Amino acid sequence: MGILFCHILHLGGHLYQKFLANSYLRVIVGSVIFIAITLLSGGRLYNGSGAHLIEMCFEGEVVPPYAFLMKMIFTSVALGAGFRGGEIVPTLTVGATFGYLLAGIFGMPSGLCVSMGMAALFVAVTNCPLATLFLAFEMFGFEAMPFYAVAVAVSFTASGSCGLYGSQKSGCSKIRLDMFCEKV
Repeated sequence: MGILFCHILHLGGHLYQKFLANSYLRVIVGSVIFIAITLLSGGRLYNGSGAHLIEMCFEGEVVPPYAFLMKMIFTSVALGAGFRGGEIVPTLTVGATFGYLLAGIFGMPSGLCVSMGMAALFVAVTNCPLATLFLAFEMFGFEAMPFYAVAVAVSFTASGSCGLYGSQKSGCSKIRLDMFCEKV
């Protein structure tokens, strides 16, 4: 999921730059696209940082099963056009909504899956395993520490060299599962 998210974000920025060299035009076109997909989606559920979606997941409210994919697309459209405002909370939102989906599929506790999804996607896109573990412990407590440790370790290892930040260089070798994460 981390590789897919990074790929979608990088692809969005690349497509804007390829077809719209003028940054002002990029922002205008990006705004029109964002408004159009907001109207097509039937509401503003995927707009903003996504913190409200995280709350919905933890509170057990109904979240569309494709919410993680929609949030990826909305984030890519906005950031690719040149709008700034963050990648981290949308990353946590994608992880939460994907964890929520998996909890429903496998019949697991949604709170645990949501929090594990947030930690797993965060480490996959930032390549910061220790910071992610401490963040998970601080946000969710130590009761599920073994689950977070396994989720972070597996996601970090499987994410390859993909990341949100192209200038980031990994200081350690990871297995090569990132064959689809070539620079767009």
